[in-house]
Amino acid sequence: MRRFLVGLLAVIGFIALLGVGGIVALFTLADGGRPAPPARIVLEVDWRQLPQESTSGGTALGLDLFGARQPGLSQTVAQLHRAAADPRVAGMIAVLGDDAPGLASVQELRDAINVFRTAGKFAIAYTDSFGGGIGALQNYYLATAFEKIWVQPSGDFAVVGLAAQVPFLKDALDRIGITVEGGRRMEYKTAPNSFTETGFTPAHRENLRQLLDGLFEQMVNDIASARGVSASDVRGLIDRAPLPAPDAMQAKLLDRTLYRDEARGEVLATAGNGAGLFPLGDYASLPRDGEVSEEAIALIVATGTIVSSDPEDAPLQSDTLLAADRIVKAIEAAARDGNVKALVVRLDSPGGSYVASDTLRRALERARAAGKPVIVSIGDVAASGGYFAALPADVIMAQPASITGSIGVFSAKPVVSDLVESLGINVETLTVGANAAMYSPLHSFTPEQQAIVDRQLDRIYRDFTAKVAAARTLDAARLDQAARGRVFTGAQAKAAGLVDEMGGLHDAIALAKVRANIPASRMVQVRRYPAERDPFDRFMALLFGDDDRSPRLAVGAGASAQALLRRLNALGLYWHADAMRLPPLPPLWQ
Repeated sequence: MRRFLVGLLAVIGFIALLGVGGIVALFTLADGGRPAPPARIVLEVDWRQLPQESTSGGTALGLDLFGARQPGLSQTVAQLHRAAADPRVAGMIAVLGDDAPGLASVQELRDAINVFRTAGKFAIAYTDSFGGGIGALQNYYLATAFEKIWVQPSGDFAVVGLAAQVPFLKDALDRIGITVEGGRRMEYKTAPNSFTETGFTPAHRENLRQLLDGLFEQMVNDIASARGVSASDVRGLIDRAPLPAPDAMQAKLLDRTLYRDEARGEVLATAGNGAGLFPLGDYASLPRDGEVSEEAIALIVATGTIVSSDPEDAPLQSDTLLAADRIVKAIEAAARDGNVKALVVRLDSPGGSYVASDTLRRALERARAAGKPVIVSIGDVAASGGYFAALPADVIMAQPASITGSIGVFSAKPVVSDLVESLGINVETLTVGANAAMYSPLHSFTPEQQAIVDRQLDRIYRDFTAKVAAARTLDAARLDQAARGRVFTGAQAKAAGLVDEMGGLHDAIALAKVRANIPASRMVQVRRYPAERDPFDRFMALLFGDDDRSPRLAVGAGASAQALLRRLNALGLYWHADAMRLPPLPPLWQ
């Protein structure tokens, strides 16, 4: 009862802060009413912010709490495949913007649009302008998957290529009295370079140049094929950009200039009598026809920086952190489910804690040993610890533009002793144990402690490379070319022996059915583990506690008032000094 009352008071306070508009929106959520679809559906898709993947079971709450939640990437792809086979759907119009998505996500959407068009549906891309933002090339790359590309008359073609800008902070940190200590294995493991170098090292420049060239070549070739021009012409036109829309039309890069209201009228006229625009989110809520088998493919989406568990004081960070304990529970539940015939793990992670990554790797190893096929689908990135976790899979799939590899390890500790001294602060330390203050930012490593760090780095690098060699059957020479911290595109990783097949999540699910001996024609469930909850349920779970999560998030008997204050602080409703603590970083990060 006390738990309920405390949570109820928090909700009342929250609603008071929201005001009348917030109350209306909150109750609108519970309504769930959807408009009826027109006789002939023209899907209207707002991709000014492209769909992102979210971790299975994540509890983060965005602004979607007060409105329809945009489908994630995997749901969007699934709905486009469904619409391709739906006779009610005549076509689609997608409004693009200047978002800067990952290229592998763009390729995922391009593949789904191609399936949609192959089914005989029309597909139109519309944008106000391919402006000069950092996402112009990615958005134009996506647009070229459509049948036509329309731009507002006042718009531009400011698709100017790819750039990578890396800040190097060593000089600035030196000036304020901060140094970064630790180490790395090996020379291509460049994550700490921003803090330890004043510019590109030869290895850093070489690997980044290889990565950019590989990504740019993929996009140029695909754009050239889609628009019916040569790759050299595409490169030349990008070098000449920004271009006004008429010049881009003359060069076959765009098809028409018209305003958005005109574009809507054109697509409805193309679709014919009874046509109407219907948002993709509403289409996703329509019931499906046909029987679905009890057999299921488990889909476990794991995104973010890998940590052992969700941070206690920041539960809303859980969509940016990949908490190993949460994903392991999902893997184990899927492996136990008798109806689940195979597991597909969607990995999108730059790495993180080596130990937490190994925990994930072990969970997939056990699931496979239990007899369930395991397919890993790499999203925009599965590098370092993200790649390490994928090793037990029967098959590792990636898009050509996925970023992967980074087989290496680094350790970094900021040392602020000079800064503290310059501020006139004197900190005295008493220890019991020779290395008790080893990881304190107030002390540099002693030579003996640096030797300990070096041994840790060597041990982890040996373990990482040994597991890669065993899982991927790479001899020493080929392993050395694939490791040392090098980062690859998906296509380059396949050539290096780190990836088995090219393809997206839909391809991974199809392959999982094959590996599970399920006929391709049989419709099976794709079941997320754990099941996603709607935003309102997730909000209430944060306030009242959630039995599926650690008891440290529950507010009830035995929990301090500080726990509630921290939770409200995470929701942006209350500030308290104790709630502003950041979780400590493990000493060793990949």
